[in-house]
Amino acid sequence: MDLKALLTIYVADKVFANPKRILLLQQIQACGSISQGAKFAGMSYKTAWDSVKDMNTRLPEPVVHSEKGGKGGGGAKLTVFGERLLQMYALTEQMQDMVLAALQDQAIPMNSLLDVMGHLSLKTSARNQLSGTIMSLEHGRNERGMAADNLNTDIQVVLANGLILHATVTQSSCTRLSLAVDKPILLLFKAPAVSITIDKTADESNNQVLGVVHEIHSNSQTTEVGLAIIDELVMAKNTAPQMIYASIDTLLANQLKLVVGGEYYAVFSSSQTIVACMS
Repeated sequence: MDLKALLTIYVADKVFANPKRILLLQQIQACGSISQGAKFAGMSYKTAWDSVKDMNTRLPEPVVHSEKGGKGGGGAKLTVFGERLLQMYALTEQMQDMVLAALQDQAIPMNSLLDVMGHLSLKTSARNQLSGTIMSLEHGRNERGMAADNLNTDIQVVLANGLILHATVTQSSCTRLSLAVDKPILLLFKAPAVSITIDKTADESNNQVLGVVHEIHSNSQTTEVGLAIIDELVMAKNTAPQMIYASIDTLLANQLKLVVGGEYYAVFSSSQTIVACMS
């Protein structure tokens, strides 16, 4: 299904910019003329002139600077503000397209803009990408508060399915990212940082997530495993679950007797996670 959203910007409940006016500004930028811009934008010169005049007077900064010369004469160019308006409109269209794409893909969570952008535009070498919200921050602690070092912060994160995970970052990173309770974040970590166990261990310094093996790919040395996080709410809604990927030694995989559909724990250290967020 091809969905499309059209952005209209209002000032004091009156249209300031819409697709037609944005097209006009784009053509003025390309042609250097309001009359030529109007022609290529498919509107009359009067409509174009009235539109430019309206946009120039609605906000403190004008969008077009023109030189007098009569109809068909003189020149026109976008102001710095006008150029930024076009850039903002283009960026907003990209975000709208991403949100519409996410709407049609149940595997993409839509709890925040960060979720959507992370799944559709954020490309990293870390295959694992889980979205959540910060529940608490404990400064001066590492590995779930097990070791006080006055350098790190333990972050307790709750995923949309209620699962609680931990991440560890330096206090300087915490400040630079403006991390705070209730802030949406992404947890990124590489597949080789994830190990797999049959049973949950007593080591609370690691995140341990129960999942169902969804896929297995092996060669003589390495086995890559994709586990769907077990979530009764997601299962009830018949929507795609969040995934965790592990890359382990094939000998270990054989010892674990991994099979598709089997339940295992994905284990990874809080210190192996990278935190990403919107500023």
